[in-house]
Amino acid sequence: MVPIKNTKASHSSWKRTVGQLTSQLLLSSFCWYLWQGQGVAQLDPLAPLPPEDSTEEIDSVEAPVISEEVVFPETDADLGVERGSELPTLELLERRPTLEDLDPRILEQSSPDLNDSDFDQYRLGPGDGIFVSVQRFPDLAFQATLDQQGNVIMPIEGAVSLEGLTLNQAENRIRAVYNQYVVLSEIRSLYSLNRSLIGQIEGRSYRVSEDVINRYIFPNYQALRADNPRSYQVPDVTLTLTAQRGVEVIMLGEIERPGLYPLAVPRVTAALFAAGGASSTADLREIRIQRRLADNTIIEKTVDLYTPVRDGVPLPEERLENGDVVIISRLDPAQAYDYDVNLVSRSTLAQPEILVRVINYPNGVVGGQRLPNGSTFVDALVGNAARGGNGVGLPLNQANLRSVALIRFDPEQGETVVTKLNAKDAIHGDPTQNPPLRDNDVIVVGRNFINRITFAIDTVTRPFQDVLSFVLFFDRFFDDDLFN
Repeated sequence: MVPIKNTKASHSSWKRTVGQLTSQLLLSSFCWYLWQGQGVAQLDPLAPLPPEDSTEEIDSVEAPVISEEVVFPETDADLGVERGSELPTLELLERRPTLEDLDPRILEQSSPDLNDSDFDQYRLGPGDGIFVSVQRFPDLAFQATLDQQGNVIMPIEGAVSLEGLTLNQAENRIRAVYNQYVVLSEIRSLYSLNRSLIGQIEGRSYRVSEDVINRYIFPNYQALRADNPRSYQVPDVTLTLTAQRGVEVIMLGEIERPGLYPLAVPRVTAALFAAGGASSTADLREIRIQRRLADNTIIEKTVDLYTPVRDGVPLPEERLENGDVVIISRLDPAQAYDYDVNLVSRSTLAQPEILVRVINYPNGVVGGQRLPNGSTFVDALVGNAARGGNGVGLPLNQANLRSVALIRFDPEQGETVVTKLNAKDAIHGDPTQNPPLRDNDVIVVGRNFINRITFAIDTVTRPFQDVLSFVLFFDRFFDDDLFN
């Protein structure tokens, strides 16, 4: 009898185990079904809603407005799970996309304001000097300079940070601070227009009330008062910028000397002058200014200096701030048909001088000449006293002046361009034989010598990779005594 009892007990235990496994399997399958179907549909803001006459109860889920297409996994393959495989692990479940994975700007239906107005608004920083007058409370007026942390010491309150704020924002922050202690006329004007603001401002810290004041005093209080002087009283708080801090900007691109430059006058034209002027390959129609804001947002603006020069109108005095990056774009040959390089070279925006090498080796005339930018072929030979040039003093009765070559490196094609010229015709006024010169041009006098140099360029040397290799070739030309 004992073996029979043991068999029954074993059979009963086996049935209980099978029942538990079956229950767990059903429960897991049900959860898997909910997760594959309804769970993803609830997260999908574009999922279709049931008909209005449907009696099905649905949970109220507030769907955010999404400005970009968001793709959620719809199939097992998207999740890396094959049909018939085991249920997903906790690691796979945690990889499900949620609303937190979206860009916060999508959920807030906002994007950074990257318009040109940000460049027109001056932002305070260490070294700026300000004066704050308080009309009905003169004891609260003060003059200060922002310290290295961007703070100023205010009466009653103490240290308050103004770094990164526009002048209007700084003025509103000071209003919010003083509103904790006195009643200001401008705050009273806001109350008269909207009584609900009292609960949003009174009894709150100045950082909370400052946000409210910024929303209702925009772009500035004086502008609001000019439009509606009856509703907006004479302001008590007025902030004035008394001293502007010095700035350092980074100059890059097609300029003579790229680098970091401190500027006493923070203007684009002053930065261009400090960097030595634009090169002959610069496109002054597209000068890009990049600026990093306090929240690390980068804004950019494009300035055109060529059109004012061409039309004879004042240049735009675009203001720069500390840390700005100014990039002078390179001239695109496809867009050069309406761009006068010679006009730019004669202006004060270009590099003031160019270096031209003149080689007349049989007669001993060898060397580089510094000429005013915009000089012509004749200026390099005989000089132009009116423009400050002196030329190389070649004898005008030389027979070999009829055979002169202008050698120039073309960075767009990546090769040298040799142009044969007649210097005598150029001196007598033939404009076709008197082209404008560019920086690092080389003038070679004498037919035999031209042939020898062009032969050396074509066969002895490797193709020039850039302007520097082109210049170094002629700098070493006579040092290496190539033709002797």
